[in-house]
Amino acid sequence: MRRLLGIVILFAATAASAGTFTLHEAIEYARPAGTPLLLDLRVPDGPGPHPVLVYLHSGAWISGDRTGGPALRQATRGYAVASVDYRLAPQHIWPAQVEDAKAAVRWIRANARQYNLDPNRIGMFGASAGGHIGSILGTSGGVPSLEGAALGNSQYSSRVKVVVDYYGPTDLLKIEEQKLPCIPLDGNASYMPPSLLMGCPIQECKERTATANPITYITPDDPPFLIVQGLLDCLTPYKQSVMLHDALVATGVDSTLVLVPNGEHGGRAFDEAKYKQMVDEFLDEKLRGPLVKRRRSVRK
Repeated sequence: MRRLLGIVILFAATAASAGTFTLHEAIEYARPAGTPLLLDLRVPDGPGPHPVLVYLHSGAWISGDRTGGPALRQATRGYAVASVDYRLAPQHIWPAQVEDAKAAVRWIRANARQYNLDPNRIGMFGASAGGHIGSILGTSGGVPSLEGAALGNSQYSSRVKVVVDYYGPTDLLKIEEQKLPCIPLDGNASYMPPSLLMGCPIQECKERTATANPITYITPDDPPFLIVQGLLDCLTPYKQSVMLHDALVATGVDSTLVLVPNGEHGGRAFDEAKYKQMVDEFLDEKLRGPLVKRRRSVRK
């Protein structure tokens, strides 16, 4: 701890002082229409309050669950990690998924004291479909139509401080024209995940589909983004990430785009040490940071 001109700077826990964590499993954070939505919460052992990452899983909006994922290792680095289940298509169509993510953020703020969490340092981390949902959560702060306030804790904000987006789609209407030749399926077909998510063939409901594009909601006060995308991705064209990054930068939002030359849709390329380090450094700078508490100057 250092005292400078009446400002006390309390540095957050480092990886060396964290290391271990306590797992709280299957916590219910919302119950839409009687369906329990669960999260697993990993809380670092040691002093807090701890910065939090909300992790949203992959699965093309139609499958997957809260187990596993690239964000979980951050629990050994001093970050609490809330790995979240959200409602899946086609049974639940858009915007149920982002409503669930926002409800999870609000739940964390409402229960921060109980679990030794810092309500002012909450970040979003998503992969594939989860990256898409997390990006929209990041850009749509204050948009009532996506808030899902009925899911609870509406007195709390669902805004986040950072977004880490691993190869998430951006503009569903352009996936087919931007895709690499390694996937022969028609991205606009009614049986494909984008249309299942929207509940309609996307090219026949363009206005509705635009509500699932994070670019629609970008404003200059959006949080910093780290976007990581493989150039060999057959499912999410890398141009989707380029579009999002360019739109963020053009609006004055802090955005970093990392294109992985040998990266596909996930896989071992993203586990290379240099890419993990990029994520760690981004989170440590933009989310963990020093906690600054102002006090009146003390005369000597």
